[in-house]
Amino acid sequence: MSKNNTPSKGNKNNAPKGAPKAPAAAPKTTAKKQEEVIENAQLNEEEVRTLAGTNPDKLRQKMSTLSADMKILAFSLLEKTVVNPADPALAFPLEVRKKTNMLVALGTVTTLMDHCANGDDTFALLMQKTDYAALIDCAKAAGYDIELPDIKALPATEDGNVTVKAKDVKIGAETKKQLKKEDEIRKGEKPELDPTKIVSEEDLTKALEYMFLTHSKRLPELMTQGIDFMKQFRLAEAERAENTEEAKARFENYNSGDWLDDLFTYVKPTIFFGGIGRGMASVVAVEKNPIHAFVILRDAIKDKQSGQPVLDEAEIAYCVKSIIKWCCNINIESNKKSIENLDAKKNKTEIEKCEAQIQYYTNILDYITSPSFDEIDTLLENIGVDFTTDGGQLTQECQNANKTFNVICRSYYGKELSMTDYKNLGENIKQYGYHIINLFRSAGEQLTDCGLSYVSELEERSEEEKKALAEETKKAWAERKAKAKEEETKNA
Repeated sequence: MSKNNTPSKGNKNNAPKGAPKAPAAAPKTTAKKQEEVIENAQLNEEEVRTLAGTNPDKLRQKMSTLSADMKILAFSLLEKTVVNPADPALAFPLEVRKKTNMLVALGTVTTLMDHCANGDDTFALLMQKTDYAALIDCAKAAGYDIELPDIKALPATEDGNVTVKAKDVKIGAETKKQLKKEDEIRKGEKPELDPTKIVSEEDLTKALEYMFLTHSKRLPELMTQGIDFMKQFRLAEAERAENTEEAKARFENYNSGDWLDDLFTYVKPTIFFGGIGRGMASVVAVEKNPIHAFVILRDAIKDKQSGQPVLDEAEIAYCVKSIIKWCCNINIESNKKSIENLDAKKNKTEIEKCEAQIQYYTNILDYITSPSFDEIDTLLENIGVDFTTDGGQLTQECQNANKTFNVICRSYYGKELSMTDYKNLGENIKQYGYHIINLFRSAGEQLTDCGLSYVSELEERSEEEKKALAEETKKAWAERKAKAKEEETKNA
């Protein structure tokens, strides 16, 4: 396999014999005609606690209608129910717990910010020290302009809880301004929400803003709803045009990403969705490829019954691209405007920071439009064993390889598997990796000698084969480690 970004022709005779065709995607689902958001009655504390224990999914659906303090309570209860259940037998699967942890942190920090901006400064949040540390990490990853108090300065209880007071949380002026605007939209007059009746771009923007701020759905469902909304709006717009067929033809070849790009030209990211976009972008920035971001969305839109995504793989990639582009382009433009308003002589440091941010987001755009195959090429060389000359932590290459291998494995096989147990698992994971990278590259830059058609049914090893492989691997890595140590000595 070519180790650069240039497509290679390769030899298809290397494909596993009897390799099945690409797995069929689950049937696409089209959102029903856009309906007005139903205003749910506010839940009191007793009702929130009851739903958390009996129907957590329903509580998540009602999250957007809760008051700030009830949201915090709901997030806390969902954390205890899903992540740290009192009865281990009731624990949710590992993947659900991981996702809920992330969503709990993101939901809590945005709700805390909203309460600080639109509530009163007597509000306080009680949480575990470890959860508060995750909250800080989440705020950083999401790029929020918020300063949370140092954990050492917070009053703590004997059982490890800390109290975060609203008056001690500092929010940037622009963020506070946006939070207040969002609150006004949520509480204001409901706009026209039938896309076939909207005739102006101003009314379209109002409808989309309202939909994003009052939604009671998960992100993937909201994306699907938004795509359907734009399709109906453009179809109705074409019907009113002088040349209807010509107007319709403009959108004939639109994919999910094109529809989202169209939508995002009329609405800026909310605080919450801006955080999600920057969070996904930060994942891409760290990994320098879109694999992890792709898997996050792929796993989030799986049908509960079939376990398959409700969008096909190409559409998932389109959506990931659009969300990240939305985030990156807005941040690039924002930093460019900041530079324009700064004095080149007096504000040199500030300008350099803005330029660094522009380069940061520009690099991310490169990673999702022309990603490299390098990590997948070397995936199996770096995975599984500690390759450090001092016997300490895994090298960065090994860490990256292990993370990439496991996220792909969990997404396509539903759990983490070992190459020791299956003969062709490693090659299959590589093929899934090439497949994902190909989805983000233009047709002329894609590799043609790899992908889903090269994935074969898993072949389990016998116990004798497992033992022999373990010894062989141990010996090979010992030799590789010794060679690295020898090179270090020569270069000392």
